[in-house]
Amino acid sequence: MIDFDIFVRTFANDPKWRVDQSNSKYVVAKSTVGVPVYVYANRPLPNTEDEDFVAQNAMQEYFEKNNLSPTVTFHRGHSYHAPTSVSYITPTSRVVFMGSCGGFFLIDSILKKSSDAHIISSKQTGYRDINLPFIRIFLENLRQHKDVDWLPFWKEFRSAANVTGMEDYIPPYKNLGALFIKAYKRETGEEEI
Repeated sequence: MIDFDIFVRTFANDPKWRVDQSNSKYVVAKSTVGVPVYVYANRPLPNTEDEDFVAQNAMQEYFEKNNLSPTVTFHRGHSYHAPTSVSYITPTSRVVFMGSCGGFFLIDSILKKSSDAHIISSKQTGYRDINLPFIRIFLENLRQHKDVDWLPFWKEFRSAANVTGMEDYIPPYKNLGALFIKAYKRETGEEEI
């Protein structure tokens, strides 16, 4: 819950964003200047009665009802929630950030949901102090309508998240697992078109 509150405050404390917390299942951060960018985040509700699942389904139903297809997926929570996050990835997801512990091991599952996604993942431990700078910088690029060129982006990201553990995060251009799976599927004709 503390991490979620910190995540929401990153938008609430920035005049370039407005946060709508009126929904009991999820929050929506909307850019107020620049390109319209919407960030939907399910609330971390108690799992004892499957409320987390209910929150994610409410968000999914909203997307379907309003004909919305997310193009970016951020998973910044615990690894035991990661498979559920992967299950909600759509074929329209172009960037998938797996900031949980061992997100690297879900590459094949991610590519089965979105065959051409750019995947950023942690090989080992995921850290809030690494995940938040990535999300901030990435969304700022989108808001300013800038292309994301991974090499300069990663340099800026490394400077902003200069903490232990950063070396375990793999950028898309070095994600050999994803590159191998994509090449293999193209070569064998398994690639979805």
